[in-house]
Amino acid sequence: MKCLILGGGPAGVAAAKTVRKAKPDADIVIATEEVEAPYMRPLLPDLILGDADAEAILDPQGKDLQEKGIRVDRGRVAVRLDTAGRKVTFADGPEASYEVLLVATGGKPDVPASLRKDSPLIRVFDSWKDSLAIKELAANPGAAVVYGPGFLAIEACRALRKAKKEVVWIQPDLPRIGYPIAGELEASILDEVRNRGARIKEGDDIVEVREKGTDGLIVRTGKGEEIPCAMLVVATERIPSVGFASGSGLAMGTGILVDEFLQTNVYGVYAAGDCAEFKVKGRESRINFGWRSAIRQGQLAGENMAGGRKKFGGKQEDYFWALFGFSLADRVKD
Repeated sequence: MKCLILGGGPAGVAAAKTVRKAKPDADIVIATEEVEAPYMRPLLPDLILGDADAEAILDPQGKDLQEKGIRVDRGRVAVRLDTAGRKVTFADGPEASYEVLLVATGGKPDVPASLRKDSPLIRVFDSWKDSLAIKELAANPGAAVVYGPGFLAIEACRALRKAKKEVVWIQPDLPRIGYPIAGELEASILDEVRNRGARIKEGDDIVEVREKGTDGLIVRTGKGEEIPCAMLVVATERIPSVGFASGSGLAMGTGILVDEFLQTNVYGVYAAGDCAEFKVKGRESRINFGWRSAIRQGQLAGENMAGGRKKFGGKQEDYFWALFGFSLADRVKD
């Protein structure tokens, strides 16, 4: 069995280890855009704060991949999927063939056009590398502007306030996909963020960013306010990273459509994690975001890739816990 997994996050690693357990002789390769070893994205705020070092945020799932005979090819960006020929083309050259494929490419931040500027003072809150850059900028004097609609922006505000930065959070409308924080929990969390000293501009947007000298920015909002700052952290929602699958024959919505077995409409191709969109009878399809959910999906996808018939289920209300855990409000208070 020749198994190719696109993505080295929690879903991809969990699937690889599950396939290995079921198929000791399988040829398993993980191809990932990341150049670092697998790490735990939820701990990136701790990296910014200095509460955790690079070693502390490594994903325990990924520490014994080599010992288990699972090859990890890092820095490989998929650009085309040929389901008829069962191969994937990468930006850096050699193609990879497969008998069974798992797409576990996760998501990428949806950055508005107004914020796509080549400036060292504008940082997207997305990866290990981004977090180290944010940490470095946070050591400089001056305010920080955080832009984003929900959870990631809350985490960015929390980290920057704890790092003693003056913070202005520009909070646009609710996320377009996923599960927004709402109701009493949202009100409580916003109060805690304010109590921590962050200024929140709800229902506003950024229409322009311009440089002020070499160490500052001016952020102009949709309501006409101009905010001077030393850094801008873009903490927008993550959209499924599936552009390479366009034209492949896979059924797609916002993500790659899968059934309850994590299977796509193409034989031998599965998807799991933040790029997998579940078809639900009688309702709109959904993407079950979150670290815990991704691990579980990866495990079930791995079992099914190896010949099983395990369903991914659960109640919709359970996904909030899968995404945030029980300690979201507590983390904001820390």
